[in-house]
Amino acid sequence: MNLLLYFYLIHFLADYPLQPNKLVEYKHKTYLGVLLHCLIHLAVLVAVLSPFLHLKSVWIGITVIFVTHNIIDQIKVKLDKKHPKWKLQLYIGDQVTHLLILTGVAFYIGNVTPNTSLDPISLYADKTFISYILILVLSTYFYDVTRYFILTRKKKVPYKRDYKTMIRNVFIVSIAFAIYWIAY
Repeated sequence: MNLLLYFYLIHFLADYPLQPNKLVEYKHKTYLGVLLHCLIHLAVLVAVLSPFLHLKSVWIGITVIFVTHNIIDQIKVKLDKKHPKWKLQLYIGDQVTHLLILTGVAFYIGNVTPNTSLDPISLYADKTFISYILILVLSTYFYDVTRYFILTRKKKVPYKRDYKTMIRNVFIVSIAFAIYWIAY
């Protein structure tokens, strides 16, 4: 099995629901904020990839992801401060760069087999479950943050989560996956 879907899930979990506004503000104040954010990424990487940690290539991939995430986020923070009007472009560039690195790491690692002595291994093998969680994060947090950057690109407005829309999106995605799981 290839880890690309897992890497995307980990990235979007750690970059959105596990990165509250206070942490975003802290990242802009000190490098320790960026480091804390990257340590959260590292913890999620290790937790989600636990069935694959017996492989050296996975540890190399985790290291590459952790180091590059630190570098990319530090550069983004510096550019955000220097060019505040570029926030949408920097946001898109940041996400695209992270996803390209994750894709490269997944292809470097290649197909891997999980350690089957760990439970519940079936969740790791069920790509529809992983896809469901990923699409939930994308349709809620990612959608909400991206929408904020697009709508406020020319004015400085503090970010506030739109939980009503997020809950609606959870409902829609859950119904779609429920229909899929019932039908198949």
